[in-house]
Formats: sequence, C-alpha cells, structure tokens
Amino acid sequence: MTRARALTRGYTIVEVMMALAVMAIGTTGIISMQRVTIMANQHAKNLAIATHVAEAWQEQLASDAIGWNHPSELQPAPDLLGDTVWLNQAGNATSPWFLPVYDGTRNFGPAFDALGNVTNNVAEAAFCTHLRLRWLYPDSGAVQGNGLIRAEVRVFWLRDGQDAIDNNGLCSPASDASNIGLAYGNYHFVYKTSAVRQNTAQ
Repeated sequence: MTRARALTRGYTIVEVMMALAVMAIGTTGIISMQRVTIMANQHAKNLAIATHVAEAWQEQLASDAIGWNHPSELQPAPDLLGDTVWLNQAGNATSPWFLPVYDGTRNFGPAFDALGNVTNNVAEAAFCTHLRLRWLYPDSGAVQGNGLIRAEVRVFWLRDGQDAIDNNGLCSPASDASNIGLAYGNYHFVYKTSAVRQNTAQ
C-alpha cells in the first residue's frame, strides 16, 4: 500500500519551480531575439525605401536635363537657369548640400512619407532628400551636349529614439544641410551619385 502510494505521487513544489525557471530563461531569450529581429526588419525596410527614393531622384534629375539644350550652334545663350527645376543649382567644386524645392508640376520634392510616397507636408516626412550639384564639365562653347554635372543625392531618416538636430523637423527648409550631414548619431544616410549630361535634342 505504501509503495503504491509512493508511485502515484506528483511533482514536488521544488521541481515545479525549477521547471518554471528554466522555461522563463528560455522565453526571455526568445523574446529578446524577436525584438532584435523586428528592429532589423524595420531597418532593412527603411534602407530599401531610402534607396528607392535616391534612385527616383536620380531619374528626376535626368528628366530635368531634357530642358537643358543650350548653348549650341543655333543658340549661344545657356538655358540651364531658365529651363530646369533643380539642375540650375549646379555650382563649383565646393558647392554645399541643399534642400531641393518641391515642384507642383512634377509632384516631386524632397520629403517622403513612411511608405516612400512623395509628400509636400513637412510634418508627414519620414525621409528627406538633399542634393549637391557640381560641374564636371561646364556647358560652355558652341558644342551642344558638352555640359556634365555631378549629381549627388543624400536621403536621410531619423535613428530610433532620436530627434532632429534642431527644432525645425526632419525636412524643414530652415535646417542647415551641412550640419545634418555631420549628425551620424541622429540620422541614417543613403548616398547615390550619378552624372547628368546636357541634352542634345533640338
């Protein structure tokens, strides 16, 4: 009778507590791994969106060059300043980064929302774009198509838990673009560089 009762006894409280402790340690590890995975996935998503935004800007700058046709044999006066939206900001080798203007005709500008859509509302901006346009070869002389501009695109967004370096917001025209480029602790960055050639169409 005593032996039968001993065989039917359940787990002791010590055994139950040890099992719960082991399970809690394992669960804590899984939860912490899940948090890291979620953060990594979010960063990968933001990186993909920022890369897409930079590539879209490269396409817009190439499209902007369609209106840049002169000087040429038929018209010696340059038309870069009057016939382009953004390329007219091209400067010398030390030209700084700048926030490009929003163009309502093209519905394109520097600010993008969290899904990578263009927005003209700075308060909705999750990604912002700066440009730096410098001459590789000036559009001088009567040979059409000689002009060449180095176009650098910088897309940036806030790091987790960080704020903009000033009180102006992420994509405000009041922010100093040169200061933003140095704030690696506040922002993530994606850079793209291309060359934009003067158009040869008449």
